[in-house]
Amino acid sequence: MNRVKSYIVATLLLSTVGCKSTPEKEDKGLALRKSTPIQLFMGTCVIGRKSPKALEQSAKREGFVIAPEEIAQNYLKGNAGKAWYLNNDEGNFGLALLKNKLCSVFIHQGEPNTIQASMEAWLPPKGSGFTYKKELVSQSGSLTTTSYTLYQGNSFLEQWVITVNRAKPSNLVAIMSYQGA
Repeated sequence: MNRVKSYIVATLLLSTVGCKSTPEKEDKGLALRKSTPIQLFMGTCVIGRKSPKALEQSAKREGFVIAPEEIAQNYLKGNAGKAWYLNNDEGNFGLALLKNKLCSVFIHQGEPNTIQASMEAWLPPKGSGFTYKKELVSQSGSLTTTSYTLYQGNSFLEQWVITVNRAKPSNLVAIMSYQGA
């Protein structure tokens, strides 16, 4: 956990003071990192990874409320776990934590490429001591699933997975998932 905190601090420092970049690129990267879907993912699944209780506290802090059974079924899909939902000015979001500790944020609006770019904006920069492997997991019709496996040196840290739906119209645009070591 301390390694991941170090990574996040290093990423923030490098992105604000240590990067050689144009102001336009910096502004776009910052805007992507501050977008609501990725902030909900980072603020719940990533921050709450140490325990289900920590995730529940993070979910509450982000504004999520426990989902009633009919909504929870849509996020859990028959798996054991807990589900929350959030309706705010930014849109509708779901959150699920399965018993196997897989955490997912469900995004019901937005532009798929921008949502995926927001996740990629949080990946470790070169020279940070952290690396990642990007892998196209599947592509079928309007659905694309991409995995980002993060490492410190040769040690696995965590995996982020995003599935985006490019079908129009759609009630579900993306799912961001987190699985830790």
